[in-house]
Amino acid sequence: MTVATSDARLVAEAVEGLIAALVRQRRAGRDPEPGTLSTFQALMLATLADQGPARLGSVADVLGTTDATASRTLDALEARGLAERRPDPDDARCVIVLSTDAGAAEVRRRRRRLTALAARALRGLSEDEAHRVAASLAELRALLDR
Repeated sequence: MTVATSDARLVAEAVEGLIAALVRQRRAGRDPEPGTLSTFQALMLATLADQGPARLGSVADVLGTTDATASRTLDALEARGLAERRPDPDDARCVIVLSTDAGAAEVRRRRRRLTALAARALRGLSEDEAHRVAASLAELRALLDR
């Protein structure tokens, strides 16, 4: 079974629109603490907090970026005290990267804010409608991750 190009285009536009809406929400002042991290910095920090210590190259692979971009992003997180590099005990040529306690706390804070944003978006929907939206987004993520 082939997905129609028009369906694929609708999904692509919806994903793009969702990302734009999330960025607008963050910058519109509706959130009392919009934060200072870029979207990519926040994604890297969440990856570090969720996956624990890892080699920088592995983190770059998970995020779908180059080692150089991952390194620059990590520089910014380190400057804020949210992440750190440590020597790799198994290979002196490599470093292990991880979130600090402050970084893990920032991830929790950002997720609480995102949950509040989602709750605002779902307000007014029936329980079934809210479940359907949540299930559809979870399914789309699973499809995109495979």
